[in-house]
Amino acid sequence: MRTRRALLGVAICGLMSAIPARADDVRPVHIQIREREPGSFLVQWRVPQVIPVRAMPSPVLPDHCEPEGERVIIEQSGSWINRQTYRCSDGVAGYEVGIRFPVPNPSITTVFRVELLSGERFAHALDPLEDSWLVPAANVGAFTAWMADASTAVLRGARHILGDWVHIAFLIALVLLAGMVGSIRLVGAFAIGQGAAVLLTAIVGRSFSSLVSELCVAIAVVLLAREALRPERDRTRVEGLAVGAGLFHGLALGGLLPAVMGAGLTAASLHLVLVLGMDGTLLLVAGVVSALSKAIAPKWNPAWFRPTITYTVAATAVAAALSLVSTQRGSAQDAVAASQQLPASMGSSRSVGGAGSRRLAPQIVDAPIQSFLAIEPFEIRHEIQFQLRDVLTQVSPGLRPGGFVEIAQQAEVLSQLSEFAELHTALEIDGELATGLIDRASFLTVDFQGVLPRQEAVREPVDEALVGVTLVYLTPSVPQEVALNWDTVFDLAETIPATVIDPESSQPLVLSTEEPTLQWENELLDDPIPAITEVVVEPAKLPLPLVSLPFLAIAVALGVSTWHNRHKVVSFAAVRVMLAAAILVGPLAQVTIALPVSVSAVSSENKARRILASVLPNVYRALEFRSEEAAYDRLAVAVTGETLTDVYLEHRRSLVMEERGGARARVDAVEVTEVRDVEPRGDGGFDAVASWMVGGNVTHFGHRHFRQNRYDARVSVAPVDGTWKIRTIEVLGEERVR
Repeated sequence: MRTRRALLGVAICGLMSAIPARADDVRPVHIQIREREPGSFLVQWRVPQVIPVRAMPSPVLPDHCEPEGERVIIEQSGSWINRQTYRCSDGVAGYEVGIRFPVPNPSITTVFRVELLSGERFAHALDPLEDSWLVPAANVGAFTAWMADASTAVLRGARHILGDWVHIAFLIALVLLAGMVGSIRLVGAFAIGQGAAVLLTAIVGRSFSSLVSELCVAIAVVLLAREALRPERDRTRVEGLAVGAGLFHGLALGGLLPAVMGAGLTAASLHLVLVLGMDGTLLLVAGVVSALSKAIAPKWNPAWFRPTITYTVAATAVAAALSLVSTQRGSAQDAVAASQQLPASMGSSRSVGGAGSRRLAPQIVDAPIQSFLAIEPFEIRHEIQFQLRDVLTQVSPGLRPGGFVEIAQQAEVLSQLSEFAELHTALEIDGELATGLIDRASFLTVDFQGVLPRQEAVREPVDEALVGVTLVYLTPSVPQEVALNWDTVFDLAETIPATVIDPESSQPLVLSTEEPTLQWENELLDDPIPAITEVVVEPAKLPLPLVSLPFLAIAVALGVSTWHNRHKVVSFAAVRVMLAAAILVGPLAQVTIALPVSVSAVSSENKARRILASVLPNVYRALEFRSEEAAYDRLAVAVTGETLTDVYLEHRRSLVMEERGGARARVDAVEVTEVRDVEPRGDGGFDAVASWMVGGNVTHFGHRHFRQNRYDARVSVAPVDGTWKIRTIEVLGEERVR
């Protein structure tokens, strides 16, 4: 099966590179996950038809998501539209989503968009070598989020103890060795060792392999079993063995909690809670086992019973440890074998057609005239490519076949071909004749990523020279109908290859004397007009875990009574069990109390990151509006007045791709990757250093190019009339990622 998939992947990659004339829309795969009602998500993924049906990728949702109803596939010109409803009981926030190709990914970027009922929106562009992305957890507040993670940590600790025979053997060895009170004391020593390991790991910043820790616990079980066979007066190092076992076991706790649960102090606190969950579980099971042993001992306790159980416990620990070693070794061998079977084409697939750039139009090298009509929100671009040798009659500087266009002659040639394009083309938008503007005219060069304007003028051979002319028609929105007509040019070219490209598909056709008009109708499934919404300032809230309160009250009462209780060991153990139970049930029922504004200042990196993740996309959406007045109006939703002009000019410049003739990128994804050095301000705002990624597409002369830039900036955000706005942005660095 792996061999067949590998061969199919090689065949598809070869097909893509060998047949560039197909007019497939090969923009990135887009996956949109939209929450329509609590727990119900509409998932839509658009796949370019350069990928055959048999190689159609599918989204990967969390394990608790179940499909509902039938999957719908809609065939469009150049792309497949897939729709499927999913029921996700725990939502998607805080879980990984991804994409699965039945064959190796043929160098396709995947753009994820997630829209939640809470109003939060997230976007992420997956590199072709990535297959998953962690959706940020729900914005529920720092304490509530910690409480949910802590509850999960307690549950994981309990499962870890109960799910491994090494731990069960360790517990039975403690009971055999010291009875109920003694085993409780040794469980406490084990917890002390684990707590010390958590603190050591937090300082050092690394943890050991779980295999090493479990082997150390198995060794501790054997040594404890040996001590259990000795007379009580001859037993030594028992507490030391328990502390040592806890220390080595605690050094490997890093793998039990996912990295998303935090870093630094947050991670250390959750690991301590994990230890508390293990401690509470061990105490409960120790109590049950001790009670059973007391009930059985008076009725049936022959001399051989205790040694037999002790040897059995030691043998079980050794067998469990050896089984763990065998399992991990087998997993490692399987991983090596799988890596050796990966097709060689996977390493080179990124070069197919040029990274981040794909052809949308047929590649017709010798066509005298080619026409590309790009329909985008607020703008229609008509890009025309001329073979100079075939249109020499339309220019007057006395050029002849076999000669050169000197640099001094080029401005006149470009001007005359621009006039020719205006004179012989007409564009109707929704039934009305539109007036276009010459946006750019230049001599062109061609590379593997498509057509590029010549950056520096050179002598151009007449027989090889290409000229590009771009006419722009501004529109208030996406039109319903567009008609492009070529007039009286078919004496120069019998046919004109034309391609119409919209935000969702592309369609090639051929214009001629009989059919001189290109027609386009709006059949878009989604409205491409960018939505801009205010980011409302919400007061901080203090959650109160109601279900936890009785357990906390019992823990406090037991803690107070411990000082006056002769059974201090048992009472303190009960306190730890109650605390673990309180944390475990904490997320079940909570009420919140709004805090004063003075307490609501943004100080955490997580909260600052969420605010910026909502505000920054509004900046880029506003810049998609072509008229300055409209862009300023939308930008004012996200930026304060005193910095409006600076932000407009700086970020509008960053979207223009000069190497693509001044074409502007349409932003697909804005993702805030990091926020640090957060400093609260007196007005409730904050200053911070932030990093974010901006990914977008540029359509230019029949090619679509995906670009992604990384920005590092010092940002100041302030609450203005109840909404978050950017006060200043000082760009510290800008880097082209792809």
